[in-house]
Amino acid sequence: MSDRHVKNLITSDQEKTGSYRWVVYGLFVVCNTFGFLVANTIGILLPSITEDLSLSPTQQGMLSSAPYWANVVLMIIIALWVSQFAPKMLALVTVLLGGVLVLMQAWSQSFIAIFIARLLFGVTMIAREPARALLIRQWIPQNQVNHAGGISNLFFGIMVSGGVLMMPVLLNYFGGNWRNVMITFACIFFALAAIWGIFGKENPIAQESSEESTNEIEIFKRVLGFKDVWFAGIGFMGALMSFASFNSFLPTLFVDFYDISLSKSGLIIALYILPGGFSGLAFGLLSKSSRSRSVILMGSGTIISMSFLSMTLVDTYFILIGIAIINGIAWGFFPLLFMVPFHIKNIRPREIAVSSATVMTMAAVGSSIGPTLTGLLQESLGSLEISLRFMAFSPLTLFIAGFLLRKTPQSN
Repeated sequence: MSDRHVKNLITSDQEKTGSYRWVVYGLFVVCNTFGFLVANTIGILLPSITEDLSLSPTQQGMLSSAPYWANVVLMIIIALWVSQFAPKMLALVTVLLGGVLVLMQAWSQSFIAIFIARLLFGVTMIAREPARALLIRQWIPQNQVNHAGGISNLFFGIMVSGGVLMMPVLLNYFGGNWRNVMITFACIFFALAAIWGIFGKENPIAQESSEESTNEIEIFKRVLGFKDVWFAGIGFMGALMSFASFNSFLPTLFVDFYDISLSKSGLIIALYILPGGFSGLAFGLLSKSSRSRSVILMGSGTIISMSFLSMTLVDTYFILIGIAIINGIAWGFFPLLFMVPFHIKNIRPREIAVSSATVMTMAAVGSSIGPTLTGLLQESLGSLEISLRFMAFSPLTLFIAGFLLRKTPQSN
């Protein structure tokens, strides 16, 4: 079968499936993003967990970083292995296991127990990532890949910011019992698994037999040669380092030093998460060339860094809200950087999955280092504000990534 015929079959199948591809992709994004919601909103619960389990600042940072430590060590290996499985089943199994591990966190009676549960929860998150790449390749035409990234970013903004806002409400509802909040999250995971099991589908497009015969070592060697993957990873590393650090410790900073309640601090955090979902759609439309993508990435890195720094210098609530909104808009860069592997010339589906895993591994390095380093700096310097100011400069790696990607064309 010729390449042209295969491409015609794929195009015909995508036209026949119509809008249902967005149902499948949207549902997967909801399931996947809920995992990030649980991983990234731990900062709201940390004061309660700390009081319950008597955690030190370093242990708080380690607990926040735990889901991403597994990513750093295992993501590429797991992606090579699980990318051979059907994405529907892969997503279903990892969502179910995610729910089980959230329950284990809720039942933990020591730092070690909850740390291990969160570490294993991170494994389910990374095992699910190849399913995203495979589903995009199955269902989304090439000229809509950036739109798919924008939609994913929009869901992330809405869901994670909503989670940050709802977390204090749930904590209040349960009388400050963080364990009941975790049990609620586990139940949501199980419900999402049931919905995905019913509505999630495979798109039986023509498979490239030559690609299926490629072994894991050959795939990994090819991925290592894609310089754009490393540029994207560098950008994500610093950005996620600051994101994880501020998500984890801003609530503590606001409560202990600014006299801002958890509910109000939740709103500030939500406002630097939510706008990026909408600006991501706009940035996707504006990014028509390597030059425009480069400008967006370099500008975003500068704005995120300066606005995070400002949050450690200003203690006026309404000014902090304005700074958070500006910060949030700049996070619209996310889909442009995440979708870089999908635009590499002649890349194949499993290579996309492994390339995406490589990018997210580097992002996970930032997410895992950030909170732990912040906790260590706080203990050594005796100041949470100063430690966060150091972390505020890490998003400048986006400026570097934008500069390095300026001559790399985007495929349409």
